[in-house]
Amino acid sequence: MAIIKCPSCNEKISDKSKVCSHCQYDFLNKKSSTGMNAEQLASQKKMKHIKRKYSLQMQAMISIIMVLGGALLWYLSGRGLSSLSAIGGIALLVMGSALYLTTRIRLILFRKSS
Repeated sequence: MAIIKCPSCNEKISDKSKVCSHCQYDFLNKKSSTGMNAEQLASQKKMKHIKRKYSLQMQAMISIIMVLGGALLWYLSGRGLSSLSAIGGIALLVMGSALYLTTRIRLILFRKSS
């Protein structure tokens, strides 16, 4: 008896099981409870992976726009701390930088996990 991963939910189960106890995937008919076969499940999993990567890349782009917008706002307001727009520009710059660094770390970890 061996332990395998269910193609539907990736949970560990016995290779002797006829149905996954977690997601009810039917190993005899090779269909999930939603009627998808193993090939369709693999395709769906790949699409989720692509969407997750795209989402992280878009978050990185938004943070870059925040950094550029904050720097521009700070520059146009006189490059000091005398006005509310300058303080807002610096705050936007700092928040965008922190978001960018966090997103890049998440992207690196995402690539290592896949």
